[in-house]
Amino acid sequence: RMGGGPPRSGDAANESMKLTQITQNPMTGQLDIRQIQPNTTMFPSATSTLPQRQQISNTVFRPHWNLPTMSLSELAERERAEAIQRGEAQKIAEEQAKFQPRRYEQLVRDGMEDDEKLVEASAKLDRDWDDWKEANPRGSGNKMSERGDRNF
Repeated sequence: RMGGGPPRSGDAANESMKLTQITQNPMTGQLDIRQIQPNTTMFPSATSTLPQRQQISNTVFRPHWNLPTMSLSELAERERAEAIQRGEAQKIAEEQAKFQPRRYEQLVRDGMEDDEKLVEASAKLDRDWDDWKEANPRGSGNKMSERGDRNF
């Protein structure tokens, strides 16, 4: 504005509004004072608020439950594919388990008691299990130890 004197009401409408931003430096504690020009994102005009109001309205007035992210047919396809995959993995695991050492009774039941290597490995497995059972009798564990304070 040219000239001195107090601003007139007509001049005030033509001048842009300035904002003062005051921040404090967290390290030094000093205040930083800046004057900035407002932009349209800080103070939107009435015409630009309509889409914003609609957006806010859409987020406020929505169902309070989670909406589905896939259709029932998509879910069925996914479940079917996972079931087929689990079945194939189980078949592979069963085939591999046939040649793994196990209890001798299970070898007899499966008709594999003629395989010498498998019988020896199963006998070792049975001996190890018997040794473990002898070393850890039923009921031993936290029950058999001294607890110190027995007042509870």
